[in-house]
Amino acid sequence: MDPDYIFNKSLPYLTGKLEEAGLTVQVGFNRTEGTIFLLLNGSVKCSIQGLMTNLISTEPDAHRDLMDPWVPYLIERTRIGETILNNPDELRRLVRTLFCAGDVATHPHLSYARKFPDGLALTLSLDCETPQFRLIDEQLAQCSMSVDELYHCAQMNTDNVPIEHIGQYGPFTCMSAQSAFVTAKVANMRELMSRFLIDAPHGLFFMIPANHMICYAPANPANISEQLATLADFSRLPVIATIRQNPEAVLSRNIFYYSPEGTYETITQDDDPILEEFFTNPHIDAETVRTCVDQYLSPSPAFRARFALP
Repeated sequence: MDPDYIFNKSLPYLTGKLEEAGLTVQVGFNRTEGTIFLLLNGSVKCSIQGLMTNLISTEPDAHRDLMDPWVPYLIERTRIGETILNNPDELRRLVRTLFCAGDVATHPHLSYARKFPDGLALTLSLDCETPQFRLIDEQLAQCSMSVDELYHCAQMNTDNVPIEHIGQYGPFTCMSAQSAFVTAKVANMRELMSRFLIDAPHGLFFMIPANHMICYAPANPANISEQLATLADFSRLPVIATIRQNPEAVLSRNIFYYSPEGTYETITQDDDPILEEFFTNPHIDAETVRTCVDQYLSPSPAFRARFALP
């Protein structure tokens, strides 16, 4: 598709919808990067390069369908940019940490994100009228606070998100709430353990199958091999439950270990094709479960040495 056609024929539909909503719209170009953006209400800069790329590769009949979801999104971006990002007090009050599944490299607009094991990334989000409004690089550039300051405030706010339910789930204790920010509490595990009186002198095993749930079990060095097998067997159940409710909500299928020294590591590997049935079919036979558990568990040499495992 000719870029001139997109610019002259398709884009005016989007800018017109934004103007109908009461926004002033200017189209701008970043000539250094070769990208296009909208300047909304003279103050909020929003890249639409991703949209333009999609429009170029799509037939004109589908252009309006591609642009329609951008209208409410850009209106909300403008509202947040004008009322929160330039207001340090509001920003401190509303910012939260939130995990993002997938390698940060696949999310170039989240270059600020902090890496976590299993390819997860800890990002910044706002707890406002639009749930999980994840902040991107472009918006951080508008903030008067540094990224470190934002993470500090965000993690404190996430630490304070109320837990609504705590219960036993096989060998795991599970805590959950409606809030999507619950899982990011594990990014400050010392605070989580202190606040909920979790006694784990030898370290803590945990799972974060979805953003609203944490499952944990203190390490038992007296019988670590049996504990690992039991944890691995039960690990699939919260994942299966999440898949049944919303497959896109699954965050991680792995088991993590938090050491007494404060380090995190993944002690499983969930990428073997044999494990697909393990994580989707609750009715597989016991022999298949044992085979899958053997494939699933993958502790590091340092972990094996810590607990004298062969």
